[in-house]
Amino acid sequence: MTRARQIILLSLSVLLACAASANAQAGEYTHCDRAGDAIFVDVSGATCDEARALATALAAVPGANIEGALVAAGWTPLRVAATEAQNAYDVIATRGLATLLIRRPGAAPDVDGWMAGRELVFARGALVPGAPAPKGAAVCTSGFLILLAGHPGGLSAGHCANLTKKGTTLRRNAALRRPPQPGIVLGGVRRNLMRRARKLDALVLPVPSGPGRPSAAVIDRGLFNPPWFVRRTARPVLGRRVCYTGRTSGADQCGRIVRSFPGTRLPCTTITAREGDSGGPVYTAPAADGTVRAVGITTIVFGLLQSMCFTPIEPVLDALNAKLVTYPGG
Repeated sequence: MTRARQIILLSLSVLLACAASANAQAGEYTHCDRAGDAIFVDVSGATCDEARALATALAAVPGANIEGALVAAGWTPLRVAATEAQNAYDVIATRGLATLLIRRPGAAPDVDGWMAGRELVFARGALVPGAPAPKGAAVCTSGFLILLAGHPGGLSAGHCANLTKKGTTLRRNAALRRPPQPGIVLGGVRRNLMRRARKLDALVLPVPSGPGRPSAAVIDRGLFNPPWFVRRTARPVLGRRVCYTGRTSGADQCGRIVRSFPGTRLPCTTITAREGDSGGPVYTAPAADGTVRAVGITTIVFGLLQSMCFTPIEPVLDALNAKLVTYPGG
């Protein structure tokens, strides 16, 4: 370890141990005073003292090294996103159930990966980062993170990939979209449960891995809202209050389970949904600490009122012999 790196790690550890003020409320950011080279500093579930200490320490870290510096300081990077208005970028990271958002000047490093609630593209042909999606591509939403045969995978709706007349997967290729084009190519569909005798509207995609490609058991709520943290599963009990996030309708669309789709066991809700929301996470109303429980996968829109119906998560996990990935401590 170089002398400079030792100094950076030591400064991060010391600064993060400073005295704290009241914690920010889960589910929303508290705006803190600027520190270091930060343009602004926001925090949820932690203190402004902690957030400013980290922002001050990061001022000595080049953008290209931001991921490693965050990990060394005990934070898990979720995403780094360039801003449109200025030569700056936003850093989003978590530690426990806390989330930090820091805007820094400079060019954004490429740090991004799988979270539930992000936009996906499915296509028959090859998907190329930075190129337009091919003709006939479908746009859907990413679902919960799972472990399948010991490897991480991401859920979405099976009909996003669809089937051919021969029963094979039609749109096999998928990418995590960073509009206006595919951004991170994920690869081919690993499992499509629509192909089974008991057709469940669910599929599994590979998720990014390696440097700059974190994957997390959280539900994305956009750049300016802290994510929800996934903790266990919950059954789709009639009357239960649930929410979903979709690439078209947005985050935290909430209502109650009121009935089943005719002829099926698919629970339906009082929530409306639109094209592109398919595959997104359905979850319980957030708890006070920012945690939610996984309930299902957004599947269909039913009736004149566009009621959102979903595939329950537990039968999907059973059919896949898979395990839901939960946030540490979940």
